[in-house]
Amino acid sequence: MSQCKRPCIVSLGAPEKFTYVFGDLDPLDQTHITALFELAEKYTKSANGLLDRRERPDALQENILGRFPPLESQSHLVIDLWAKSS
Repeated sequence: MSQCKRPCIVSLGAPEKFTYVFGDLDPLDQTHITALFELAEKYTKSANGLLDRRERPDALQENILGRFPPLESQSHLVIDLWAKSS
């Protein structure tokens, strides 16, 4: 994932949901492992994958590298720049 300076990297995504990328994780740290399972459960239950920072486990609040909207997102966080330029 071209994140060599920020290993270990985890990406979480699903069709029609936001995609998250987390870095600087320790695969041997039980806190990170537990946090990833907790995040996956919350993500699976969410309608569009959008999770506020407060909803993410504490161990993952500082490690986010990116949050990307689905291509056809209707979220208020996504602005269609092509539509605005027309």
